[in-house]
Amino acid sequence: MSNMLTQILVPLLAAHFLADFILQTDEDVKRKQSILVFSKHIVLVTLLSYLFVGSWHCFTIPLVILVSHAVIDLLKKTIKKDSITIFLIDQVAHYLVIIGLSIYMQNKLSQDVTNLFWHNTWASVYAKTLIIIIALILVTKFSSIIISYIIRPFQIKIFKGENNNKDEIKTGRIIGYLERIIILVLFLAELPAVVGFLITAKSILRYAEIKNEKDKVMVEYVLIGTLLSFTIGISIAFITTKVILFIN
Repeated sequence: MSNMLTQILVPLLAAHFLADFILQTDEDVKRKQSILVFSKHIVLVTLLSYLFVGSWHCFTIPLVILVSHAVIDLLKKTIKKDSITIFLIDQVAHYLVIIGLSIYMQNKLSQDVTNLFWHNTWASVYAKTLIIIIALILVTKFSSIIISYIIRPFQIKIFKGENNNKDEIKTGRIIGYLERIIILVLFLAELPAVVGFLITAKSILRYAEIKNEKDKVMVEYVLIGTLLSFTIGISIAFITTKVILFIN
C-alpha cells in the first residue's frame, strides 16, 4: 500500500465512521425516513470526507462520497428488515466505494503530495491519529452494534416480561465499551498479556454472582456477550497496532 493511498484511504474511513456511528445518533437512525435527517447525514459525511482528506482543490472525492453514500443509504431504506446481514452489506458497500475511490485518486494526486494539506502539515502523525480514532469507534459503537445483533435472541428470552431490561442492556453496553477500550489501550501500550488477567477477573466476578438457576442463565448470557466483546476487542486492537507499525 503506497503512502499516497494511505493518506487518502485513512481520512475517508475516519470520516465515514465518525459520520455513521458518532455524529449520527440512534434517534437519527430511527428518523432516517425524514428528508431533513437523511440530508443532514449525507451532507455531514461529505463535508467530513472533504475536510479530512485536505485536498482543497479536488472536488471529485466529496462528489463521489455524496452520490455513493446517498444511493447506498437510499437502497438500505427500501429494505424494511433489520438484521446483521443488512447492516454488514451496507457497511461493506461503503468500504468498497472508499477503497475504489482512494485507489483512483492516488494516481490523480501522486504527482503533488502537497495537495494533501494535513499530510503535508503533520506527515504520518495525522494518519496514525485517525487510525486510533477509527479504532476507538470500532471497539465502542461499531462493536456494540455487532454484538447486540448476535445476542438479541438471548436478550428477548432472558428479559421477557421484565421492565428493567433496557437498563440492564444499557449497563452491559457501557461495560463492553470500557473493557474494549482497555484492551485497545493495553495493546497500544504493548501490554497485551494483561488482557488475560482482565478476562479471568471478569469471569470470576460473574460466576461469583450465581445464586440460583435464573442467575446461572443470566451469567451464561453475560459470558456469551463477554467472549464476543473480548474477541472483537482483541482482534481490532491487534490489527490497529499492526497498521500503525506499517505506517512507520
